[in-house]
Amino acid sequence: MRLTLGFVQRIGVFLTTLAVAIILGSGCGNCGDGVVAGHVSFMFDGKQYSGTTCIANSFPGGNSTSITCGADEGEWALMLEIPGTATGEFDEKAGATCSFVKPPFKMYDSEAVTITVSAYGKIGNAVGGTFSGMLVNQLDSTRKPITDGTFTAQRHFNVE
Repeated sequence: MRLTLGFVQRIGVFLTTLAVAIILGSGCGNCGDGVVAGHVSFMFDGKQYSGTTCIANSFPGGNSTSITCGADEGEWALMLEIPGTATGEFDEKAGATCSFVKPPFKMYDSEAVTITVSAYGKIGNAVGGTFSGMLVNQLDSTRKPITDGTFTAQRHFNVE
């Protein structure tokens, strides 16, 4: 079993951010130009996944942005992380990551991922794009592709 401390820490941040996303829903109060309807969709392990809980937060210093998405009933959660706070195409060499958790024990982390951010709005506006890659099960090291990924997330206040 290969669980790295970094992976465990990312899962903790991931689950905390997902909880905040669920509490906040897809609204952002009076920020930006209105409410951005969050949405995520992708294929993984032969199954189509989609959800409407999806938020984006950048981290201190603008070094990275986390897009946290999940099923409306908490059946699964997905976290995409990109370097910086701008549009562009990012892969693992640039610092992009993808994590997928399906409780109780299925935890996947990216071995290879490409995330294309086509929209990066100000706080309250949309962050959106596409993603695909190869995920590795952290318990048994099996590899599975994640494909046809799209996301739209409302950008919330930066995590400090």
